[in-house]
Parts: sequence; C-alpha cells; structure tokens
Amino acid sequence: MNFQTLIFFFFLYSCQLAAQTEQDTFLVKPYLQWGTKNSMHVLWETQQMSTGFIEYGEALKDAEKPNLNQKIKITEPKALHEVHIKNLKPAAKYLYRVTGILSNGKSIQSEVLTFKTVVNDDDAYFFALVGDSQYNSKSPWAWGTIAEKVWQDRPNFIIHVGDLVDVGTKKTDWTQHFFPNGHIAMSRFPMYTVLGNHEQDATLYYDYMVNPAPEYYYTFHYGNAQFFMIDTNRDVQEGSEQYDWLEWQLAQSKATWKFVVHHHPPYSSEENDHGDTYIGASTLGTHARNLVPLYESYNVDFCLFGHTHLYERTWPLLNNKVNLKNGVIYINSGGAGGGLEDFDPVRSWFTQELQTGHHYCTFAIYENHLLFKAIDHEGHLFDTFQLEKKEDKNTGMIKPPAPHFKIDKTIFQNKAIATLSALSNDYKIYYTLDGSRPTQQASLYSEPIEIKNTATLNAICFTEDGRASRVVSRSFKKMKPIPAANPSSTKRGLKYAYYEGSWERLPDFSKLKPVKTGVIQLANIDKIDHRENNFGVVMEGYLEVPETDTYTFYTYSDDGSKLFINDEIVVDSDGRHSAKYISGTTILEKGKHWIRIEYFEGGGNNFVYSGFVTSQNEKIPFSVFQLSH
Repeated sequence: MNFQTLIFFFFLYSCQLAAQTEQDTFLVKPYLQWGTKNSMHVLWETQQMSTGFIEYGEALKDAEKPNLNQKIKITEPKALHEVHIKNLKPAAKYLYRVTGILSNGKSIQSEVLTFKTVVNDDDAYFFALVGDSQYNSKSPWAWGTIAEKVWQDRPNFIIHVGDLVDVGTKKTDWTQHFFPNGHIAMSRFPMYTVLGNHEQDATLYYDYMVNPAPEYYYTFHYGNAQFFMIDTNRDVQEGSEQYDWLEWQLAQSKATWKFVVHHHPPYSSEENDHGDTYIGASTLGTHARNLVPLYESYNVDFCLFGHTHLYERTWPLLNNKVNLKNGVIYINSGGAGGGLEDFDPVRSWFTQELQTGHHYCTFAIYENHLLFKAIDHEGHLFDTFQLEKKEDKNTGMIKPPAPHFKIDKTIFQNKAIATLSALSNDYKIYYTLDGSRPTQQASLYSEPIEIKNTATLNAICFTEDGRASRVVSRSFKKMKPIPAANPSSTKRGLKYAYYEGSWERLPDFSKLKPVKTGVIQLANIDKIDHRENNFGVVMEGYLEVPETDTYTFYTYSDDGSKLFINDEIVVDSDGRHSAKYISGTTILEKGKHWIRIEYFEGGGNNFVYSGFVTSQNEKIPFSVFQLSH
C-alpha cells in the first residue's frame, strides 16, 4: 500500500468518525417551554432515534452535589422528546439533566441545568422581551449575542413576539441557528412565543413550541400579570375567532397588569413597510390596528410586538390620541436578529422613543410598580421608564363584551341554527334578522335561532344597568348546490401561467401576456421557477369533490391571492400582506368544478397554498388526485 493510499484511507476514516460523532450528539440541546407554578416542559432532540431519562430535583441549601433525586424515563424511541415535569412547588428552583440513549447503544448527557417555577401572585418578577431572532447574513451573530445578554439579566421568563426563524419550514433554520444561539437562555428560562409571518405556520413551530390549544392563540398568568398571545397572521378583524376570544378573556381578567402580545404592529413609524415614506404617506401600522378597540375598552397596559426590525415606544394612546392617564403603551421590539430597518424621515405623532439596532427589553414588576429597560446588543441602556399604576386609573369594565355565536353553517341549503351566549348570565341578548341594529325593543334571545332564508343576524348584550356591548353580526345565505362541470376527459394537474410585474393588488391577468406556461400537480408555486419578487401566477383546472355538500376553502399566501370556484370568488386574500390564512364557503354538487387560483408576490416571502378547511378547522391541501385540467 503506497503513501497516497494510506492518506486516502485515513481521510475516509476521519470523515466516518466525524459523521459518527455528529450522530452521537444532541441535535437540539434541552430547553424549557410552558412553565406553570407546578410544572415545566423540557424538550430536546437527538440526531437519531433515542430513549433515555430526565433527572431533576429541588435545589437544596448547602448542597455538595446537584440534587437529581427524581427521574422520568422515556421508553418510546423518538428523535424529538417532550417531557412534562409535574407536581413541583411554586416559585422554587430546580435542577435537571437529560440523558439520551441512542439507537446504537451509546449515551449522551446534557450538563446540569436549572429552572424556576412560576412565582406566587404577590411576588416580584422580571421578564425579557425579544423579537425577530431570525437569521440575517449581515449580522448572523445577533441572536446569539442577544440571548447571551438575556442570560446575564437572569429573567424569570422570556416573551418572543415572533419570527423566531427566517423560514419556518426549513429545519436547519431551527437546528443550526435558533436553538444553538438561544440555548444559553432557553435552557434556563421558559420562552412564551407567538407566530410571526416567517414561521409560515409550519409544523416545526408546533413541534418545537409548547402552548395550550389551539396554540396559535392562548393566555397565561405570571405573578400579578396576564398575557394574551395572539396570531396576527390570521384574521383579527372584529367578529373573527381571535377577536371574540380576546374580548371575553380581557373582560374576565382580574390581573393588575395586562399585556397583549402579537407579531404585527398596530402603530409603527418604519420607513417602508406601511408605504414608502420618502415619497409618500404611511399607514402608520398594520391590520393589527383592528384589535386596538379591545385594548382600550378593557384596560390593557402594554401591547408588545415586532415584525419591523427596530425599536419604537409610543406615548400612552387612547382613541388615537396621547392619553397619559388611561392610554395603552405600544412597544415594537424587533431587534433580536433580523436585518435592521429604519424610520420614516418625519416623526410620528405617537412616537416617544425610537432606536435602530439589535436589542432586547426587560420588565421588572412588583405590585403596581413597573421598571422598563431597552438594552442594545453591547449591553448599553438606551431607553427606560418607571410606571406606577395609580388607584384612580380606570380599571373597571367600560362596556360588556359582545355575545358569542355558535353556528353550524352560514351557507346552507335548507336551514341553519345559530346559538348565542353571553359572558354573564346577568346579561340579556337582543337580536334582529333584518340587518337592523338591535335595541332593547328587539327580539329577546331565549333559545337557538332557526334560520330558513338568507338573512343577517345582528346581536347585542345589555347589562342590568343598560350598558350595551358592540353589535356582532353574521350573514347567512341560502343557496342551491352549484352544478358540477364534469368534463368528458381530463389530465392530472393544473395549468399555470407565470407573469412578471410589480403590483399592489392582483391585476387583470387576462390583459397580460404570460412569461411562460405549464402544468403543475399541486395548487402551489413550489415547482414553478420564478424570480424572488414582483411576479404573479394563475393556476386553473378542475377540482373534484366526493359528494354534494357545503365546503370551506382556504388560501394561505404571502402576498395576495384569490380562489374562484366556477368563476365565483370564494376566498379573497388580495393585497400586499404577510403570510395570512383566509377562508370562504360554498355548496358544491358532487363531481368536478372549475377552479382558478390567482396569486402575486410583491416582496419578502413568496408562497401560496390552498385546500379544504374541515369542521375541526384543520387545513387539508388539495391532493394531486383531486386536481385536473
């Protein structure tokens, strides 16, 4: 064997050894999720299938070694593990260590780590706020640096306002950027998260993050505060699922401090996300402004968000004016990793402080006292204030929350049933079916309403002292099933036409010449070669449904999209926007129906997906067997 051959085999052996070593490690080191007064979730992921165990115990005084006297065994082989440690003490310090037993028989073990359970309601506490930790090539160090600074501050927990990663469907964004850089903080302090547009509502987000069902919105208490976590990628208009849920949650809250957390800004001075401010006016925020009436009606103290990669703090705001006594403070903290952005060249009326740079924020709270800090990636304090909640601040319910609907269907062949409920049994519900505003002279609700014809149902709650809620409305449409087209012969897949151009809304594609055409098997653009921005796609053909029934369809797109069935718009998600689900319903006869999906991309992420929405609100993409042309 000559020298060159020896070198080759040595190199091959080294590569094999390195690959094996890589397999014998954690893919994601242990980290914390969803802590409560009596429990904590610990997650980790191994490179290969594994079993193992987690050891834990309460920290002891004068300990000579870590107290790990309790153990939970994992007998089911998995790569990603989630262990719920229960029966813990409130406000107590615990130690834990994870051991994985790999499928090749080898063991791997984490260092001994710590966590603290949720404090008692009257304790002091401290939390960190971060947002938009996604990777960017200009400052790839940012998230690791911010996580290190958060660790040095030793918070009780972390709030993340979304865009954890750059591409939510890309596993390496999680395993090679988010978790390794965030480990120093996430292994010690639980992180409570909301979805950003870059997560793309990906399965990986739900795999890695632990939150109560339905996960994309939820609430939790910590000390004397309550946090309301919202997904502004979904519909948050008045009457939407999250709007109605949030209203009732806020109305019931007895917390001293109320924080609403979501990704998109209700108020923002960013330079070009809301209109190019160097040549025109800004909208000064996004669709999240729809939620502001709830914040103002139910005494929210802070709204926390990101999306724009900068720092901005507003004056306390009420009724679109500065109100130092009863206003809501809005804090944009999107500086934990994403590429930095800048501000409108003129100052917004609502801005109190602003800064461009990688950063994080902290809140220290005891009883009715709050200390806020904003800190840059070098550890320099650049904004701070103290707040004392005065006893004379309006903390009562300004108006009662609106009634909730429970409806079997809004588009029907024969009849629909609408059930109404109020937050309190003391509230009375009045309704109309002719579209008029209900008063206390309208029909008093006492039992489910049977609707047999097209109608608009309006409902309102009144308290015993005559205070009225907002009016809630649902439209009902009686229709016959749309006949199927049933062409004589079809081929698998949809035809597509690809266009290039810059638009703010979907253009009339019939007046444009496509750059190219072809056939795709699924109703998305994943297999269509396209440029990064400023393009459009039209997909059309036939969709086959198995039986005559009411069907709800969705599009999930960034930017605008529309879905037509038999040339009627069923889903309208037009306009430039971040990732958003929109749905619509119709009644179809069994068989094949003409379908057309229009989409355009203006900037940022580019994707469009569509399919069915089940009665359990699951999103099921169209399958290759249902589509033809």
